[in-house]
Amino acid sequence: MTSLSAPVPPVPADVPPGSVAWLRASVARFSNGPDHVRRRALAVSLLASVGELRDEAFARTQGIVAALGEFDVMAVVARPVPVGVLASALDLPDVSADVALVAAAYHPHVTPDSAAEAAVGRLIAACGGADEHAAARIGLLVQACDATAGLIGNELSAWLSGKPVGQPVLSTRRRVDGDDVSVSLAGTPFGAGPRACPGARHATALATGVLQALQGFRLTEVKTSWVPAPNLRMPARLWVTRGRAAGGLC
Repeated sequence: MTSLSAPVPPVPADVPPGSVAWLRASVARFSNGPDHVRRRALAVSLLASVGELRDEAFARTQGIVAALGEFDVMAVVARPVPVGVLASALDLPDVSADVALVAAAYHPHVTPDSAAEAAVGRLIAACGGADEHAAARIGLLVQACDATAGLIGNELSAWLSGKPVGQPVLSTRRRVDGDDVSVSLAGTPFGAGPRACPGARHATALATGVLQALQGFRLTEVKTSWVPAPNLRMPARLWVTRGRAAGGLC
């Protein structure tokens, strides 16, 4: 039966060390069985040591936008701030630019380009070498990149336009009776079951801090452009400038 508790489609394990393929083969996200249990437990333990993130996300966002006029929230804030704050909490430098490159090539249906491969190499070096501990830290950052940006972009777009808030991640892949199928995540923004997102509290805190720092801005484009991906619903760009909009954050 199609279910979020079904195994994920496996990824190749015999892959070059230190590559994007190695990262996929080393994280809980694409693992099953004992490997998934062990790797998820490692990610959970890393997150358990992370303190309050909202205030840092708020302060970092304020610092970035203080001198800006019109800017794209998605590029300037929604992706780099949550990743940068979480990286700092995991004892890493601001690796947000490299994380964004790897996030774009993270899923198995994407062929990584040379920029993504170089970026994962730098992330591994920042983590001290290619082992499961490094993979867990990189995986947390990569998986936080678009998902948290989606929370921020969708909430801000809804707040400033008066339209309903959309769920950023719409579906995921599972293997059911030998077939790879798409499983809806409707009503479960952080997933459910044994693969529910372990960082839901952290993502919410990061998004809240960013959104609080963006009060007092308004949209400068009437029509929002959306990421062209079947499993994502989030703005591709969200241009804003200062000027009080009607309404307020939920």
